[in-house]
Amino acid sequence: MEANAHKSARILVVDDRPQNLELIQAYLEGEGYEVITARNGQEALAKASEEEPDLILLDVIMPDLSGYQVCERLKGNEKIASIPVIIVTALHQMEEKQKALEAGADDFLSKPVDRIELLTRVGSLLKVRHLGKELDRTLAYLHELDAARHQEAARPRMATPPVEGLKPPVSGLALEGAHVLIIDDEKAIRDIYKDLLVSFGYQVSTAGNARDGLNKVRETPFDAILLDVMMPGMSGLDALASLKELAPHVPVIIITANPTSQNAITALRHGAFDFIVKGSKVEAIVHSVRRAVERYRLELRNTQLLQELKRKIDELLREKGEGI
Repeated sequence: MEANAHKSARILVVDDRPQNLELIQAYLEGEGYEVITARNGQEALAKASEEEPDLILLDVIMPDLSGYQVCERLKGNEKIASIPVIIVTALHQMEEKQKALEAGADDFLSKPVDRIELLTRVGSLLKVRHLGKELDRTLAYLHELDAARHQEAARPRMATPPVEGLKPPVSGLALEGAHVLIIDDEKAIRDIYKDLLVSFGYQVSTAGNARDGLNKVRETPFDAILLDVMMPGMSGLDALASLKELAPHVPVIIITANPTSQNAITALRHGAFDFIVKGSKVEAIVHSVRRAVERYRLELRNTQLLQELKRKIDELLREKGEGI
């Protein structure tokens, strides 16, 4: 499971109800995470600043400060603004989830908390967090090498362009041109989702069965995939396993008729990014796709930038060796 890749991660869990804290703590510690707890918003802000955890799980309804207020203050503190925050709420209205995003939350989780969904969302955000930290360390090392190079600038062999010319290979996280694949055996569903996503500026391809969808993934790069869980022939779960081999980093959103079905939970366990329920409001569908594309493009950008930074480091190390 994704969570196992970051067992050393420290997670701050914030909830005013002891039973909620104990449940989430048990789930996380069972996967090897170190858990810090806080019972209210003020304690959460203090512990976040003191402990600088890798991720924060934040309840919405608390007696002193709401989860939204705490999230806004966390994101307004430059020292800890980069720590990902998952809002945990028993309020299921789309408006509440929108409030979480406006407050700066990176994701949200509905109560009652499902263990698999919790660990999947935590693992996904920790992966991005880990990549960001690796970028920071690599960039710091690059600056150290560049500073050392400039200290020896009098040597004629060191006259190469400065590091300041390095530019990220991907510009921003704009969603323009994002390409989404919809795999569903019901033409009406494919057409509805396609028309909806096209109206929001996405490029959309469709497939009427899993094998056709897999062939399209082999031929074309996608930013996100919507996959029906129940299809004749190859099922959505079997297709998910194949998709994770063909395009392991592309987020897959499961389309299901029942959010509590074993199929939806199994899909999350096997690497699905999220699931949406057939008949969901437009906002829920668009929101899930947007989050998937943003997360994918952030991970892609960070990976490419990290590769570029490491290439630059190799160049500087070669120059340093030649100057000895």
